[in-house]
Amino acid sequence: MFKSVEALEELFPSFVHHAMRVCDSSSVMKYLGRRNLAGAAPDEVISDYRRRYEGIRVKHSVNYNSVKMYNKSGSLLRIETTINNTRDFKVFRSPNDDEGKPASWQKMRKGVSDLHRRCEVSQQCNDRYGDALAAAQVEEKLKEVVSSACNKVVKEGKRYRGLNPWQQDDYQMLMFLSKGENAINGFRNHDLRKWLYRESEQSGKDQQKKYSGRTTRRIKMLRAHGLIRKVPRANRYVLTEKGQKFSCSLMTASALDIKALTEMAA
Repeated sequence: MFKSVEALEELFPSFVHHAMRVCDSSSVMKYLGRRNLAGAAPDEVISDYRRRYEGIRVKHSVNYNSVKMYNKSGSLLRIETTINNTRDFKVFRSPNDDEGKPASWQKMRKGVSDLHRRCEVSQQCNDRYGDALAAAQVEEKLKEVVSSACNKVVKEGKRYRGLNPWQQDDYQMLMFLSKGENAINGFRNHDLRKWLYRESEQSGKDQQKKYSGRTTRRIKMLRAHGLIRKVPRANRYVLTEKGQKFSCSLMTASALDIKALTEMAA
């Protein structure tokens, strides 16, 4: 809830812009519980924006399940998950309700028996989407957000160069960080390597090792600037609050044309 209708209206355009320009198909699938994007692809992944009498509605849907955002309640930002295709989710129960069989992860049923699990899944989807939106609006100016990471930094006696958002390689890396799926579940060396060096997937082991080394150096640079942190006891990295602001702010600004930027500055 916000203190006033005006307070929400000031932020809501940034939320809508983030939802429609930054949240790609992979991110939407992650919001709705697809931790691993391998396997069968959904028939459709849709992001839809509609202006209605009550307000604006943004909807992301996968296989008839959706997560939506509204501002129609005045000072209330409403995030809502709707589950129509329950078979896309799982519940921990005994097979066929036979208590003599050990419990395992089974597909969710449409009836009220799995209603508790439906509530849990819906709340988790809402939380993931809300966390992604949290990076959409920052109070600082763009210069204040990005300047520290664009300058050289010394970490544990080693010097690391600053990031150059408008240089192609660094821009591609920031695009990777801004993807919602990486903000939610983090990423591994292999994920970033595959994104930066697509040709590495078709190369031999020696070349893959070379590309992996390059990626490791980039990860060290991102950690030195405080944009990512390592997950304890796992070879996985997640964005820090600073990293979310940095990547999201630059990707949002780069998606605007010069006329729009000029009007906003005015």
